[in-house]
Amino acid sequence: MFHAGKIVFMYRSEKNSNPMLFPKLFHLGSRLDYANRWLKLGEVMPWEKLDELYGKHFAQGYGRPAKDSRLITGLLTVKLIKNLSDEDAVQDFMESPYIQAFCGAEYFSVEDVISPSVLSERRKRLGADFFAFFDSEVGRLIKDSKAFRLRSAKDPSGAGLFGSFIYKIRKIFG
Repeated sequence: MFHAGKIVFMYRSEKNSNPMLFPKLFHLGSRLDYANRWLKLGEVMPWEKLDELYGKHFAQGYGRPAKDSRLITGLLTVKLIKNLSDEDAVQDFMESPYIQAFCGAEYFSVEDVISPSVLSERRKRLGADFFAFFDSEVGRLIKDSKAFRLRSAKDPSGAGLFGSFIYKIRKIFG
């Protein structure tokens, strides 16, 4: 939908309460290992606050539905932890039922769920307030977790975990 010459995206939260994870994939009595580090991190992530901040950057009630906040923030977290490109983060998501569960998927998907270019577009759209919260809260959770070690990435701005993304975007786009 176009509004004032721009493509308008609306946001509709797809929160669900404790869905059974991948029942079709694991229908023979097998289950995900709930001791898995991604599932443990998923239990303590501030998903509701991230959803609230994410939703502020989209129109309410009209336009094409945007990707769910948990998928986007989950993939941004995977990128952060593993120091991956957008393409590699999406590839890891497609290959791992644990990362898909972390990102809020109810069923294991073997088809493309998201294009890597959506992550780049969302980084531009979400802005400083979202990434300030993401950087402080999610960064703290990851640092406090003994299950993850952040892979180092050079941060020329000295602005924190996702400050380098903002720095790069500002450097490219002025």
